[in-house]
Amino acid sequence: MKKINRKIILSLMILLASSFAFAKEGNESAGVERYAIYIGSNIGGKNNQRLLYAGSDAISFQKTMSEIGGISQQNSILLLDPTKDDVDNAMQTISAIINSKSSNLKRTEFVFYYSGHSDEYSLLLGKTTYGYSELKKAITEVPTDVHVVILDSCYSGNFIRSKGGQRQKPFLVDDSSVVKGHAYLSSSSSQESSQESDEIGSSFFTNAMITGLRGAADSSGDKKVTLNELYSYAFNETLSKTENTSTGPQHPNYNITLVGSGDLVLSDISNSDSILMLSKEITGRVIIRDKNGKLVSEINKTSEKPVYLALESGQYGVTVIGENATLQGNFTLSPKKTYALSNTNLSPAIRVANRTRGDDGEEVTDEEAEAEDEGFDFEYENRSEDDFAYVPFMFSFVCDEFHLALNKDIITSVGIGLLRVHAYEADGALVAGIGSEAVYINGFQGGGIYSFAMDVNGAQGAGVFNFARDVHGVQGSGVFNFARDVTGVQGAGVINIARDVTYVQGAGVVNVAAGKVNGVQGSGVANFAMGLRGVQGAGIANITWGESSGVQGAGIINIAKGDFDGVQVGLVNYCSGNSGFQLGLINISKNGVCEVGASLTTDERARITFNSGMRYLYAVFGCAVPLDADYDDEYYLDDKYVDVIMGLGTRFKLAMLNFDLEVMANEVLIPKEDTQWYMSTRASVGVTPIKHLNVFAGFTMAFESEYNRGAFERHKSNMKFTKRGITVHSEFDFGVRFSFN
Repeated sequence: MKKINRKIILSLMILLASSFAFAKEGNESAGVERYAIYIGSNIGGKNNQRLLYAGSDAISFQKTMSEIGGISQQNSILLLDPTKDDVDNAMQTISAIINSKSSNLKRTEFVFYYSGHSDEYSLLLGKTTYGYSELKKAITEVPTDVHVVILDSCYSGNFIRSKGGQRQKPFLVDDSSVVKGHAYLSSSSSQESSQESDEIGSSFFTNAMITGLRGAADSSGDKKVTLNELYSYAFNETLSKTENTSTGPQHPNYNITLVGSGDLVLSDISNSDSILMLSKEITGRVIIRDKNGKLVSEINKTSEKPVYLALESGQYGVTVIGENATLQGNFTLSPKKTYALSNTNLSPAIRVANRTRGDDGEEVTDEEAEAEDEGFDFEYENRSEDDFAYVPFMFSFVCDEFHLALNKDIITSVGIGLLRVHAYEADGALVAGIGSEAVYINGFQGGGIYSFAMDVNGAQGAGVFNFARDVHGVQGSGVFNFARDVTGVQGAGVINIARDVTYVQGAGVVNVAAGKVNGVQGSGVANFAMGLRGVQGAGIANITWGESSGVQGAGIINIAKGDFDGVQVGLVNYCSGNSGFQLGLINISKNGVCEVGASLTTDERARITFNSGMRYLYAVFGCAVPLDADYDDEYYLDDKYVDVIMGLGTRFKLAMLNFDLEVMANEVLIPKEDTQWYMSTRASVGVTPIKHLNVFAGFTMAFESEYNRGAFERHKSNMKFTKRGITVHSEFDFGVRFSFN
């Protein structure tokens, strides 16, 4: 009987093992195999600033897809700062790996991720480039059913453009369905820059993608993130975090053409090492950091249902910024377990600053910490009346050290001294022939040479020098002013220096603001500011560092070293950003228009122009001369003239094409005759076959009236018509432009 039982048990075991093997084999034959190439390129060539987080973004994306995206390390290749040849070799390697695998799989998928520099036509890989058309062809040749391309770079929307087709509603499929096609996701449109952030240590788009893959994008609550869910989440998060940046809002794009049914699942949260569940009562901005303080995830939880996040095991801190309160807490994730986080695990956030006074380790309040930052000794505010002495009138020819004699700080109404007047607080006036000092001034402080106060509410004036930590009112000096913060007016005959200015800073020679100017900064020679929000005007030069907005106006040059959103008016304007307006003879912006053009017109003239400024508003300067004029023969005066061109233009780009519209004032210079002028408009279309070279054709209409007929006497207009006393002269021109950007 025992033998029979043993045989039965053995048979059952064999049967179960066979069934398991068969099931496993069947699952493999119906499963999905995924492959990937991840590229992070911080180096974008000679004219591009080195990125900080492209490489780390690629590493993080690979790690995420390895943990919960079903892409093993054996099936993926990571490239950091590669060349085009490196990418081509990776394509060949991954194709060889795919061809070596069994062909009985239900579906194969290939993920191509890139973070780095690009322009309108190609990826910028160090000193090499990879054209979009060539790249798309190389990706298509990878022998998989589905191709998912994710590009986190400037102007990457140009990659997903296609001829003759339209975006289709995505048919997303799970591993039980047969599907073929592609999904292209880009971090920005064809005309936008992609942005990275020091605060999150990543690009906005990749951070949103990774956060979404780890569960934030799971709107259905099934612990799986589909392509549709991921794109929707990444779009909203990227847009919300960039819409108020100086560079401007960033709009991710897509082109999805998949045939099938179901859901294309990109990540499965249940496969994570550990899971964090945000309970349904938690709503608001949820910020999660690891034990080192690095940002791990930031999501906006609006729905009253649980959200699951795939995270590594370890210790974390969390902050929940709700509508009515901010909560904080800590938690630990254990391997292969789910941790439920609720409001009961959190406590109200309390901002406490700490410092050591001697050895007692005394705690400091928020008010004390703020006062300390502003340079005040908060201990005075916590002392009794016995610590102070009120002296209504202070007078001394040499030195008034009442505070030393009384061993108390002095509060006075009026203080006069030949050499020095010292008081803790002056409610009235403090005047000295050489210097005056006080912690607080409520009224007026004046010194023949020197003035000093920690806080001035009123006016401070000196024949030579003023210094104050904060000025709320007026600070004026015959030679020099210095203040940490100014709220009101700061004026000097020679120079002003302030950390931050709110309202007006004016000097006869130079203004310097070590912080941001909010208001007006004006001087006869030059203005310097770390930032600007208002108006900056100088006779010679305006210079700002950091983020600025408003108006810069100078007689010669305006320089904005950081991002600038506003108007620059000057002979020469420079801006390292690509927003705002520039009005001047020479306008330079990092990604704007800076080019020289030459063309031949149907009016038998040679036309040379210099265009500079922003794409949507650039300046046009140039000239046009007749081709058949004999400038060496003085008897041919009738053939000689120079048409000087000055105007403004705007440019729209579409892939390799650019469309320009210009409005110009033309001044005709004729030997021994009065100057003539006329207005004209010009439209042109150009194509850029190679970088820096643009071939274009233009159409110009010039307007003649009874007041400027002399300007057209030497024109050989091909076409013209007259209506209501206005004659319109038209001509075409064909030429090339060379760009310096």
